[in-house]
Amino acid sequence: MTTPPSPTPAPGLRATGIEKRYGSQEVLRGIDLELSHGQVTVLLGENGAGKTTLMRVLAGDLLADRAAIQVEGLDLRTEPEAARAHLVYVAQHPPLAPLLTLREHVEALVAFRQLDPAEAKGELTRLAVALGLSTALDKPVRALSGGMAHKAALVLAFLSKARVILLDEPHSGLDVRSAIALRKLILAARDQGAAILLASHLAEATLAVADRAWVMRSGRIGLDLGPQALAAFGGDARAFEDAVLRGMTEGPTAD
Repeated sequence: MTTPPSPTPAPGLRATGIEKRYGSQEVLRGIDLELSHGQVTVLLGENGAGKTTLMRVLAGDLLADRAAIQVEGLDLRTEPEAARAHLVYVAQHPPLAPLLTLREHVEALVAFRQLDPAEAKGELTRLAVALGLSTALDKPVRALSGGMAHKAALVLAFLSKARVILLDEPHSGLDVRSAIALRKLILAARDQGAAILLASHLAEATLAVADRAWVMRSGRIGLDLGPQALAAFGGDARAFEDAVLRGMTEGPTAD
């Protein structure tokens, strides 16, 4: 008796036909994409290419003019609360409550996502040490520098145990030690099965975590580098940067 093949796992996030205009400016032009579990996809492109707009649309933070988006199989438009319960989005300027401390944010997160309080407490300590936030746990967000507030948002993202993680310019304001810690956290979340999309303008910083790379150009994904294409760079950041630059100016290609 032949054993039937295992079904292909559903993507963490699937989007088709994303279009977005600001007045007469067409920012996103019919984008289709999927984010797979256990994979880090990096989104690259120059300023104005549409990266942040795309991230906000995928997170449900911004309504597209046209799009079909599913998070863990749930329609983001018709079931927004259920869909967003599986997703976490860290914006460039995260909207944290200015009067609450990081510890109080974590307490709210535990209640919202029904996390184990004892486990979350231990994770908070570990993440705070990794990102250099141990002395800032009980300070209100408004007393933190921009870089420290950004780290606090990253702590909340990784504590959430979300199946889909969207990070917009996560290296912003990080020193070298924190950037290395962030890389380890991203890879650990990937290994635990998260589907991760990381938008950045720093090609070199993303190569170390990327399983797939998309380069945006004029509101579209102009270059799609899959695992085999990335492996061919052999860790050569300069060659990867050159390919990204070409993707910003040449027509669409895929691995």
